[in-house]
Amino acid sequence: MVGMTRAHMTDPHIVRKIIEKREEDIRPCVGANYCLDRIYQGGAAYCIHNAATGRETTMPHDIPKAAVKRRVVVVGSGPAGLEAARVAGERGHDVTVLEAADQPGGQIRLTALSERRREMISIIDWRMAQCERLGVKFHFNTWAEADTVQAFEPDVVIVATGGLPHTEVLREGNELVVSTWDIISGDVKPGRNVLIFDDAGDHAALQAAEVIARSGATLEIVTPDRSFAPEVMAMNLVPYMRSLQDLDVTFTVTYRVEKVHKRDGTLVAIFGSDYGQVHKQRVVDQVVINHGTLPLDDLYFELRPLSSNGGAVEQHDLIAGNAQHLVTHPEGRFQLFRIGDAVSARNTHAAIYDALRLVKEI
Repeated sequence: MVGMTRAHMTDPHIVRKIIEKREEDIRPCVGANYCLDRIYQGGAAYCIHNAATGRETTMPHDIPKAAVKRRVVVVGSGPAGLEAARVAGERGHDVTVLEAADQPGGQIRLTALSERRREMISIIDWRMAQCERLGVKFHFNTWAEADTVQAFEPDVVIVATGGLPHTEVLREGNELVVSTWDIISGDVKPGRNVLIFDDAGDHAALQAAEVIARSGATLEIVTPDRSFAPEVMAMNLVPYMRSLQDLDVTFTVTYRVEKVHKRDGTLVAIFGSDYGQVHKQRVVDQVVINHGTLPLDDLYFELRPLSSNGGAVEQHDLIAGNAQHLVTHPEGRFQLFRIGDAVSARNTHAAIYDALRLVKEI
């Protein structure tokens, strides 16, 4: 007997696809352990990149064909954008993806830079292979503007442009800090005495912390929460803690970094607290901020006046699993939607779920 529990949660049709000689269509488990974490913390077993698992009464594993073929333009090829493109392709639509970078992946490419999480890139690779099978067209190195999108004469436009790190969170000294993305990507080298202010509590802070601590730096992670990294659930927290404790990282909870200023070639970080008039300070040479992302949504707002629905989603229809028929501008040329971090900061699973539940009815 062979146990493949997580693999079958990612793709419950493994056996059928093998029988049909479609092994290349099997959605791969990426070892994220999101499924186990969700059981222990949320009570429901969800897969990080199959949003239908655990939602079989409302979300399809096999995407049905649409009655009418439409031209769909997706802007962005992170996990949300690629899921939207894949599902639209399965529906039988003519799908075009516009991507500013020279390759797909979005934030997943940052995640996969961690040796322990390198398999996460399969979230992207599998969708790219599916999109190729479905005839989805990609335009990389393409900065999409309203005219760019309109040139494709779309019936539906889905903005999945993601977000950028939100570092403007201090009362003073925002110009003196760097983001966790800067550290993870290697665009900024770690300092020798570093402070991470983590106000998001997700993987990015701990992933950046590993990069910094492994460089030999002294590192302290400060959070205003009563526990650190609350968005990183137990199965993923354990390997982070084994690594960071071995590297002698300090964790400080219930304090908020309020100001940063320069002094004699160093940075002075001033702490406050949400719980009272307490003040502390640290002298470091680098301050790293992790505060989630801000939507990269300029294109969405540029396209709203040109759309038939004003970029709005009818929430009752979305929840009920119905198609979107909202019309607020009858002269509009296309329906417009946005998903993933282009709406607000969220995790990989939520971004993919955004795409599936919307596009399955387009």
